[in-house]
Amino acid sequence: MSARPRIGISLDADEAKVRYELKRTYVDAVLAAGGLPILIPFVAPDHADEYLTLLDGLVLSGGAFDVPPALYGEEARPVCGPLIPERTDTELRLLRAALAGGTPVLGVCGGMQLLNVALGGSLHQDVPTDLGIDLHQQPHPKDVPSHDVEVVAGTRLAALVGAGALRVNSTHHQAVKSVAPGLVVSARAADGLVEGIELPGHPYALGVQWHPESALRHVPRHAELYRGLVRAAVERRR
Repeated sequence: MSARPRIGISLDADEAKVRYELKRTYVDAVLAAGGLPILIPFVAPDHADEYLTLLDGLVLSGGAFDVPPALYGEEARPVCGPLIPERTDTELRLLRAALAGGTPVLGVCGGMQLLNVALGGSLHQDVPTDLGIDLHQQPHPKDVPSHDVEVVAGTRLAALVGAGALRVNSTHHQAVKSVAPGLVVSARAADGLVEGIELPGHPYALGVQWHPESALRHVPRHAELYRGLVRAAVERRR
């Protein structure tokens, strides 16, 4: 058995869905935090269960796709982006099992949105259309933090990165609408959008709307999200 805790990272796909994709920053962040990255393709439910038996922690990565509105009881509107059902099915299976079994989870961008939906919350299908807010699709370079969020004191997120203002990078057109029962909001943008959520009582179940794995080279505090995940994975292994 590896001395490093094994951290699964969900993969994305290109537009034609013929090639898996993942930004290297996810892998580098897990490695730097002391974890061993395990990349997870789109698989059938039984295979997803097999993957989870290998893992000590899980990262739900972001990507150029949306969470299907049907999962939160809505029909997809024209403003909804592309869907990747095979990816969502795999991630949901992994996420629900991880939440039930106490496996540490970090949801990034779309991964945070899926965490909210999996527990009964809903999403804005398009923030500019629904709320008239156009400030959350930052231009290149995507890794440079471009706006502040307010981290809520007393949350696990605050214990990791500190309470108060935190400079973040985020590129998303969907966002949390209704927060799922049991989840706590751990960060908000100045315009009120939810940027961080967490599940109290779980060993480590956090979601952030930004990309800490790429922002950490500019704001080192972001690395604590991955370090916290790996520490929780180590504890679970024990």
